[in-house]
Amino acid sequence: FSLILLILLTANIAWASRFSSAEIKPNSETDMQSPFPSHWGPPPMMQTRDLVQLPGDYGRGSGTLRKWILEKMAQDEANAGSAKWPDKDLVGMTGDEAKAAILAGNPELQIGDIHIVPHDAMVTMDYRTDRVRIFVSDDGKVARQPEIG
Repeated sequence: FSLILLILLTANIAWASRFSSAEIKPNSETDMQSPFPSHWGPPPMMQTRDLVQLPGDYGRGSGTLRKWILEKMAQDEANAGSAKWPDKDLVGMTGDEAKAAILAGNPELQIGDIHIVPHDAMVTMDYRTDRVRIFVSDDGKVARQPEIG
């Protein structure tokens, strides 16, 4: 009887070890995208365990996260006049306003290198350092931050 119990226990440990040794990939494609602008960096790792309303359209979260968002928003406000693209956030501008801001921020680009396209348009996946695509929503506003490529 003890031999059968030993065999079952060994088999159970071997079965359980398959799951505990799973490889964790922190930057895998299954990770969720941060809802915050990329230039803010990662949110604070240690946070309080309270639940408060966050500024903007960020929903609810900890008081620590709220303070961090307010600080980053204040930095953005302070830098709004002096920032140039790609550091300047163009989301919410019209396509033409964003095009002008990109040309002002990178004088090496030509006006023909900046393309305004619908946010759901099919585009080629090739990477070109002399091209910027501005994806606009149905109302003509920039849907996501334009990038070189």
